[in-house]
Amino acid sequence: MTEQRGSAGWLVGIDVGGTFTDIIGLDRATGEIRDGKVLSTKEQEHGVLEALAAIGVEPSEVAEIVHGHTVGINALLSRAGAKTALLATRGHRDLLDIGRMHREFGDRFYDPTWLRPHQERPIVHRRDRIGIPERIGYDGTELLALDEDAVRAAARDFAAQGVQAVAVCFMNSYRERGHERRAAEILAEEIPHAYVQTSDLYPVTKEHERTTTVALDAYVGPAVVGYLRRLTVALEERQFGGTLWIMTTNGGVATVQDAGKAPVFQLVSGPVGGVTGSLQLARESGKRNLLTMDVGGTSTDVAAIVDAQTPLTDLWTLETGLTLTLPLVDVESVGSGAGSVIGPNALGQVAVGPKSAGSNPGPACYGRGGTEATLTDACLLLGVLQPDLFANGRITLDVEAARAALTRTGEQWGLSALELAEAAYQIACEDIAAKIRTISVYRGLDVREFALLPFGSAGPMLADRVARILGLDTVVVPSTPGQFSALGLLQSDLRTTRAQSLMVPLTADNAETVEAEFAAMEQSLTEELAAQGVDLDGLAFDRAIFAMYRGQTWDNRLPLRPGPMTAERVPGVAADFHAFYQDSYGFSAAEIPVVVSTLEVTAVIPRPNKVPSTNADSGESLLGNRDLRVPGSGETTSVPVHVRERLTAGEVVNGPAIVSEKFATTVVLPGRRARVDADRLLIIENIIENQG
Repeated sequence: MTEQRGSAGWLVGIDVGGTFTDIIGLDRATGEIRDGKVLSTKEQEHGVLEALAAIGVEPSEVAEIVHGHTVGINALLSRAGAKTALLATRGHRDLLDIGRMHREFGDRFYDPTWLRPHQERPIVHRRDRIGIPERIGYDGTELLALDEDAVRAAARDFAAQGVQAVAVCFMNSYRERGHERRAAEILAEEIPHAYVQTSDLYPVTKEHERTTTVALDAYVGPAVVGYLRRLTVALEERQFGGTLWIMTTNGGVATVQDAGKAPVFQLVSGPVGGVTGSLQLARESGKRNLLTMDVGGTSTDVAAIVDAQTPLTDLWTLETGLTLTLPLVDVESVGSGAGSVIGPNALGQVAVGPKSAGSNPGPACYGRGGTEATLTDACLLLGVLQPDLFANGRITLDVEAARAALTRTGEQWGLSALELAEAAYQIACEDIAAKIRTISVYRGLDVREFALLPFGSAGPMLADRVARILGLDTVVVPSTPGQFSALGLLQSDLRTTRAQSLMVPLTADNAETVEAEFAAMEQSLTEELAAQGVDLDGLAFDRAIFAMYRGQTWDNRLPLRPGPMTAERVPGVAADFHAFYQDSYGFSAAEIPVVVSTLEVTAVIPRPNKVPSTNADSGESLLGNRDLRVPGSGETTSVPVHVRERLTAGEVVNGPAIVSEKFATTVVLPGRRARVDADRLLIIENIIENQG
């Protein structure tokens, strides 16, 4: 597959979720837009092909595919990854279990029987972790030579045990990786078919987090690499000759070749695509502060966009004790999605999720064999979802199956089907609002300065209620919210990130050293991309440092302004760090020297793929009136149902009302109104405050 940026043909974004696979396509020759949704498949390459068929596009007609998948995260959450082993420095093989001794606050915080997730469900069993005699000092000097015989003996033992992947992570190897690279060579000789990963993946400080990151990459590597290989073959067999891009955690896309080197960087590629689309909307609409709410079939992903800037973090915790260090768009998740199962929590109370019915069998109302009550069943019984309009009419929902499932589930609390449906809707909204607070209020943000941006097919049906819980005045529902993450994939630039830990004081004397390291990283990135056949037109670099006050353990990421690092720039960079620290923590310590722990470089190549907005369809927007159990009111009333695609700019829908579109439903609560702006965004606001 060759680089075809700028050529004619279809540009397609495909986002695989837990229940549905979403697709949006743009014919760059005619401007035609097609979107679709199919049930996700176990072998995700089949779902990709089915999605293309759903919009009537042959692979041979496609110039570019931008793809976000869930192969890695599925393998990790279900513990279905490869049989993985770890080579660690002797004496440090238990680092995965010990971690930093953190435990999550919750109902088991004081439970003496609690086990860390990695001890309860290990990705690398202790018997498969081998300590190797070797040692690199903090400054990169060799203190103890690598015991190659020990590595070879471990490799032979791994081969006999059927190990499929090996993580190699030695102490201080971010400074000198010779021992790790030699160990990888020996492993390749002894078990040539095994997937091997080292700290070359992301050579930074924090021994526990780096070990976890390398180990998780090894654990999901065979599944992800195998999937990318199968997908490539399946597309090529159908005469696809364009470019396949893979969405990564840093908010950009990568070539298949680059993505295959770092599978762990694809764990949350779908949610990241949604944030990318949100950033584009923030910049184009002028609504630069957004709280995003991506409600899919299995979970809800949330993020805070401040001043239309990408929210980035370098640490991401999947489970307590499984913290990764990698460049990541800051997205957090809660297990409340449209397919989440309604059942008792640990205290016996009504809960929504985290268990999900998925796509097979799916919610009871799908009629595919599912019997457990889900949030989708609840919304159907409330009248939020219309049985004949769901998924553009491709799936007719079974109201009686939903009622039966809710009735069975509600018996344990003495609740009727309708009472349980209303309770589940409210609980899901409360859970999502609580998660949004963690990335906004709890970080010092004033939510009154933000609008709520819901997407995913289920986002708009919960959004107005979530906004009321949070005290937000404005909800912005984008066009085609069900395919919004896929749309974000189309709008993503190529972004390839590399990092290298350095550990030097931020002084004028060290400026030349820092600049030389930055320049070397940029040159290496340029050569890598050129070797992959990437068109380097428009290539630019974003730089950042990770810094801390001398004596601290934890560093902070600080984006750098453009320009080389010189002695003259150092005071300005130090001032930026002090200002950042003041904003983040409420104080700064300008009298304490600043230490640079890590340098980060991101190669950025713009992909200017603006998707034009569509015009309103012809016809009357009002379908008629239908019964709705208005969430939070305890009352059922007849409300108007409008067709989103037929609403014209300036048109207003007063609540309570339902706005239905091909792959999403928006609920407008009493006292609120929805208006269509010039960009065909659906803006929900208070009626009283916006009259006159």
